[in-house]
Amino acid sequence: MVSKATQKANGVQTFVVGQLEEARKQIARFEKELVTRSKQQRKELEGLLQRLQDGAPDLKGIRTRAEDTTAEVKKVLDGLQHRVVEAVGVASQAQVGEIKRELSKLSKKLDALVAAKKASATPN
Repeated sequence: MVSKATQKANGVQTFVVGQLEEARKQIARFEKELVTRSKQQRKELEGLLQRLQDGAPDLKGIRTRAEDTTAEVKKVLDGLQHRVVEAVGVASQAQVGEIKRELSKLSKKLDALVAAKKASATPN
């Protein structure tokens, strides 16, 4: 016989597994987006490098543009990382540990209540 606490714990586990699967899918989509953007940035940087090798006289402009591009890429990556965590809605490892501890406490309390109810319901 499976206790209600165990059933609830299994339900929570199923929910968490579902959330993790959804997170994996979203991470895969964000990874594709990141790869596409990085390829685009790489082409742009290769173009700048080619201009530099061809003797473009505007070295300060190229440097400024490269620094701006680097800052933009960093900003996009930071935003993407934030969006992934926010969109996925998955608890951090510390939060999962806390939930697990709380579920364990609740399960023990529930088992104690069920045992107490059985003991009081049994005629002596």
